Amino acid sequence: MASSISAKRAVGYLRVSSTGQTGGRHSSLETQKARYLEYCDRNELIPGSTYTDVVSGRRDDRREYNNMVENVLQGGADVVVVQFLDRFGRNPKEILRRYWELEEHSVSVVATDEDLTEELLLLAKAGIAGAETRRTSERVRANMARVVQKGVHVARAPFGLRRIYVGRHDVEWELHPTEASVVRKMYRLAVEENLGFKRIGDRLTEQGHRAREGRPLAAFTIQRILSNEAIMGTLAYGKRPRKGNPKLEVVRVPGFFPAILTQEEWDGLQERLAIRRESSRGRTHSSAYLLSGIARCGNCGGPMVGKLGSQWRKRNKYRNYYCSRAMRSKTFCSTYNGHSAGKLEGALLEYLSQFSDPDLVREHMNAAQRRDMETKHSELRDTRKGLTELEHQFMRHLDLLEREILTEQELLKANESIRTQKVALETRQQELDAWLKDQEHKSLAAERVPGAIRSFIDDLEGADVRVQKAHLQTILKAAYIKRDEIEIEFRG
Repeated sequence: MASSISAKRAVGYLRVSSTGQTGGRHSSLETQKARYLEYCDRNELIPGSTYTDVVSGRRDDRREYNNMVENVLQGGADVVVVQFLDRFGRNPKEILRRYWELEEHSVSVVATDEDLTEELLLLAKAGIAGAETRRTSERVRANMARVVQKGVHVARAPFGLRRIYVGRHDVEWELHPTEASVVRKMYRLAVEENLGFKRIGDRLTEQGHRAREGRPLAAFTIQRILSNEAIMGTLAYGKRPRKGNPKLEVVRVPGFFPAILTQEEWDGLQERLAIRRESSRGRTHSSAYLLSGIARCGNCGGPMVGKLGSQWRKRNKYRNYYCSRAMRSKTFCSTYNGHSAGKLEGALLEYLSQFSDPDLVREHMNAAQRRDMETKHSELRDTRKGLTELEHQFMRHLDLLEREILTEQELLKANESIRTQKVALETRQQELDAWLKDQEHKSLAAERVPGAIRSFIDDLEGADVRVQKAHLQTILKAAYIKRDEIEIEFRG
């Protein structure tokens, strides 16, 4: 009973500019209402009435808008919820005046889909017209996302799948027998033979396979097919935001399509593609040297490359690894670092075979990460503290604007540096959060690596170098080579 008494009451305000924008199913208004109800549920608010206007935001005589303001000022609600603050209108001064008026009456205004502090700054800059254009595409994407969440695929059929129409409106999906087989071949060539997109396309073209409409299987076609979650049965929307569109949360519907690849196969494929992106040049992966792309100079950190040499008099050929930077100039690496390929590969494999104990792997990884973890945690705390201080400064400036101590031009000038710093700090915060999250995943490698090492050594004999390298790259991210020392970095 106590929680019901203390819970805040909310009302929602919904607006579109014309009846044409609502669509036959009123999807835009439906989206706004859904955001309102989701916000109330997530923040334990008591949802009340919704007020809906289908009129331009340039008009301040909107009936439902004025009814909503009158109601809340008389104590009808504690919170006004909108999807975007510009639903209040297109007049910056009117929005700011109304926002502050409601705040003075202890009524909070919240936006479900944007940073209200950032939006108030845009309004203070009188940039609402430009912001409206920027958001148009975002709302289209939001409505498309709602359609996807209902299980409707709004694009052409993914390669490997085809629609089957049941009746006039219902659609079912099934594997395309020819295309699904081609996708399986793409997967095998990428994972088992460690081929790049172009080599995969060339190989399949030689076998007589084509893309739809008889087009050749070009590298970018292979890339899009193998990065589409539809091949493992998941419908995904929002993965590729267009230029100028803000990135929205990706909508995923697992099990929507019949799967061509299992979840385990998909994970292995994405790991292989991520590894290839680390060294995009094809020579690294097609090289006859096992450690190309893995071995790095322990003195300068540069890549070590394999090179074939010969002794003319004795007519002997030999294979060595050299620091690529030292080969170009002593300015880049002053230390000679050359090793016989056979001896170095044998020494690395012997050293690697020691890590068959998860505790030993964990100890090795923790020693390398502990200092970095402490530094990154400290920087993250400072970054969050800086963002909080910038927000306080911004709100103080808004208060000065409300009391007419600052003009809009003075506010713009005062907050320009705050905006720049805020963007930089938010970017760095995202980078630190991603790095720390990645370190959490790496702890799982302590359980995976020993078994992967044993499997690699067992399968080593007789396998093609490209296949051996593909397996080794899933275990090691790098091996730093010095004259008499090897230091390895496991892949997380």
